[in-house]
This record gives sequence, structure tokens and C-alpha cells, in this order.
Amino acid sequence: MKVAFPYPGYWPYVRRGIERCTHDLATFLAGRGHEVHVITSTPGRPRTEWDGKVKVTYLRQVNHPLLFKYAALFRLAVFALDACRVMKAERPDVAHLWAFSGIRMAPIWSRAFHVPYVFQMSVYWPRGLGDQWFPEIRGARQAIALNSHMADAVEDEFQMPCMVMTPPVDMRTFGPCAERDLDNPIVLYPADLADPRKGGSLLLRAWNRVYRECPSARLVLAGSLGVAGWLQDQAGQSVLSKLDLVTDPRARAAIELRGPGAVSSLPAWYSRASVTVLPSVDEAFGMVVTESLACGTPVVASAHGGPGEILTHPGVGVTVDLRTAADLTSGKRASELAEAILRGIELSRETTTAARCREWASQWGLDRVGLEEEGLLQDVVAGGGSISHRLPSLSERYGGVGR
Repeated sequence: MKVAFPYPGYWPYVRRGIERCTHDLATFLAGRGHEVHVITSTPGRPRTEWDGKVKVTYLRQVNHPLLFKYAALFRLAVFALDACRVMKAERPDVAHLWAFSGIRMAPIWSRAFHVPYVFQMSVYWPRGLGDQWFPEIRGARQAIALNSHMADAVEDEFQMPCMVMTPPVDMRTFGPCAERDLDNPIVLYPADLADPRKGGSLLLRAWNRVYRECPSARLVLAGSLGVAGWLQDQAGQSVLSKLDLVTDPRARAAIELRGPGAVSSLPAWYSRASVTVLPSVDEAFGMVVTESLACGTPVVASAHGGPGEILTHPGVGVTVDLRTAADLTSGKRASELAEAILRGIELSRETTTAARCREWASQWGLDRVGLEEEGLLQDVVAGGGSISHRLPSLSERYGGVGR
């Protein structure tokens, strides 16, 4: 089976969820003997390389400060045209498109060149504007979403069946691999420092209380500063510009700016942390949640969206009622987040927590999700219309692993 994954960013040049998911699924399918082609873009010279058994074509990326400010979507349009040109030449059996793959003409292109595709919704959109934002979903053989709430929204707005398929976590890459200092707990924040939806400002407000009640703790900021080549406009809203929200100088001194570091460092960082914190809103899944759990580290995150569907066991993490952007500036929510972090630190000190977290994460293991992806694409290639059934949640399918 020849499979194409067109998306303008690719791991690890862009280190966010879709890029990681594409990399892991492409690697899994190639390892199963399929011919996999990732079509992406780069600010450097156009080229084709091999990532293991996966062919990766890097198209030219149109970059200019004026485009960042006034015509950000123009870059997507250029990528879409170039990606379609590559796929026309290679004629894959099936393509996997994501929201913001940018190929808005996909329904016409698919019919003209007889290349079916699936479309995976990975972001929330203004209700009622779905067709303007993602017209390509109409031509998909199957719509997919990252969580059940998003799948319901797709079915309601587009009047088409939508499956739930989550991103995978590679349990061989992510696992306990470093000692945790329980007397000097690390609170790890691995999210994008420049994305206000990730809740960095709320975490800084909460850190005042966390440090006051646990002065031996350290807050480690280990995320990137925006998505290179795509979201420079958000850098002015970064967590680093709001450190004055931490009012106690001693608490501020207990914050370590680590940056994203090397990809190979991530499992050890999760393993050393006592708790990973992702206080975001509108989070479609949250791959850092399953990565952290796979390393045996409990997580504090929103009770809604993707994290809320992952953290359904009280023994693997603590959730906070974070729904809207207003919650990220709320003093009440900051206090609740601080309580949750302190509870997470205590949870990490329980002897059974690490094993329970890892077992719970196995529900999202690459070996399971990768087989689902392979089966779905094979069904589409075999021919037919949309697959009408809805997949149950992973914990339903596998009997509540870890319960």
C-alpha cells in the first residue's frame, strides 16, 4: 500500500503533536512493509531524504515577515499546490490529510486522480464555519477526530460519520529511564511557551502557592518558543514575558528555563519529573500527557478535551476545570491548579504510581493505534464509501487498562 502524509511541518523540525503523530504513524506503517511518503516543507533548499524507511520530500517554504503578519495562509496555499503536484506524479493508493494540511481542493483533486483520502480533524473551529475552514473534509472517505467531543462536533456540523482515532505513544521510546528525586520534586511544563492556550500564565500564578507549600520544588519550562517558521507572531505573548506573575523572588529563582532540548532527552526529562503539567484549553489530545504517563509520571491537565478523556483514573493524574480562555486568567482556577499540582507531587511519591501510569498509557501505544491506522487505510483502499461506525474509546475497547 502506498500512503502519502502531506503536512507543511515535520518532526523534529517542528516539535508539536501532529508532526510527532505523523512521524510515528509513518514509521510504523513503513515498518509493516508499506511504501510511505511524507510530503512537507522547509525554509531550506527543497530536497528528498529518507527517515529510516520513510521517504520525506521537503518542499520550498515561502517565508517573509510580511506574510507572517498579513497573509499567513498564503504559505499553506503554496504548499498545497506543490504537495498535489508531488502526489499527482507518485499516485499514492491513499492519503492521510490533517486539518491545516492546507489542501482545500482535495475533493476535486481526489476525484480527478482517483486518490482517496481520510481527513483527521485536529483542532476546534468556530461552529458554523466548518465548511469555510475545512472544505476538504467533504471529499474524505472517512473523517477522524482526536477525541469523542470533537467527533460529535464533526458529525453535528458536517452531517457525516466521524471516527475517533487518537495519536499514538511509542512505548519503546517513552519509558522510565532516570531517577526521580522525590525530596526535590520537579514540576515539568513541556508545552509551547509562546502559545497562550497552553496555560503558561495560569501555571505561573499557581506557582506562587506551589512554592510556598513545597519550597523544595522546581518548575522546569521545557517547551519551544513558538513553531519555527509558522507562529512567530505569538512570541510576544510568551510565558517568559510574564514571569512577574510569580511575585516571590525565591519562587521565581526556582524556575528553570530549559527549552525544548534534544528529542532524545525527552524520556529522561519526563522520568525525572514528579508531575507534568499541561493546563491548556481547546486541547484536542495532548501527546505530552501520554508521553509523561508512559514514563511513569502523573499529569495535571484540563478535565476537558483530549486530556480529560485520557486522565479518567485518579491514580494517574489530577484534572482541573479549564474550559475557556477566561479560565486561564482566573485566580480561582490558579488556586485549583496549585492544589492539583501539589496532589500530583504527592501522587508521584506513592510506590504504585509509576507502574500504574505506564500501564494506563499502554492504551495509546503505537502498536495498537498503528494497527488501527493501517486497518482504516486498507479499508479505504479496498474501496467503498465512508466507514459508518464509530470507534469506542480506547479504554472501552481494552477494558479499562489500569483500573
